[in-house]
Amino acid sequence: MNIQAYPEFSPLKLEDGDEFYRALTDKPPLTSELTFTNLYCWRKPYNFKVSRLDGLLVVLSEINSDKKFFEPIGRGDIRSAIVKILKETKGEFIRIGEEVSGLFKDEAGIQIDYDRDNSDYLYAASDLIGLSGRKYDGKRNLIRKFKSAHEYEYLNLDASGIGECLEFEETWCTIKDCGSIKSLDNERQAIREMISNFSHFTLLAGAIRVNGKICAVAIAEKLKPDTLVMHVLKADPDMPGLYQLMCNEFLSRQKRDFAYVNLEQDLGVPGLRRAKESYHYLKLINKYTLRLINT
Repeated sequence: MNIQAYPEFSPLKLEDGDEFYRALTDKPPLTSELTFTNLYCWRKPYNFKVSRLDGLLVVLSEINSDKKFFEPIGRGDIRSAIVKILKETKGEFIRIGEEVSGLFKDEAGIQIDYDRDNSDYLYAASDLIGLSGRKYDGKRNLIRKFKSAHEYEYLNLDASGIGECLEFEETWCTIKDCGSIKSLDNERQAIREMISNFSHFTLLAGAIRVNGKICAVAIAEKLKPDTLVMHVLKADPDMPGLYQLMCNEFLSRQKRDFAYVNLEQDLGVPGLRRAKESYHYLKLINKYTLRLINT
């Protein structure tokens, strides 16, 4: 056990993966943040640190002395752990799922705020694969037009082939000007980490090649036994229909294993919200912020 006991925190390390996977298997998460892949790959922008408290793993994001904690991971007395940390650190818990936030529904002295921008979109896998009915006419038409205009090859990717996607990510970032947009630059860094350390995670990946070049990528993993969480879903923006095809082709190959797909949050970005809503989600995985009320 390399993770320090609370109140000590240490930077999140790749070697911590085994402990996280055990805890996440013991109690599978509902929210997209709580995978070791996400936590490790985003550790630098968020300055993630980890500690152990009464059998639970506690992840802290500390930037300029501002302390934000994620929902404790594993089996244990989560309510007591959250109360203890709130009182001792004066920080706050962010992106907490409904099950845990519900523990504090009638708790005096704790404020609960709904976080719509970070709530996850959950879809029926069968809907995203079948694209049946009038509501998906637009998606089917885009895919049909792409197929009529391009010959393409679908690739199942593993650790030996995933590196080819780095060039695509750099091309995508050039088009989107990631260097001048902090959130996109942070995402680029996280995707590089994901690809460079692919063999250390439990990831599924696929890509589409057009004219000899990778032009679309999907990277995902099991969030819980019946749910796949999509970490990366990107396509060349100059190829209409390719994004929709990448999503459909990738999920079609996972259909035997998962009933639901979590496409993560929209971060309050209007275009991203419209895109996720256009796929007709089954429900939102609501998230909340918990903090002490100053008295």
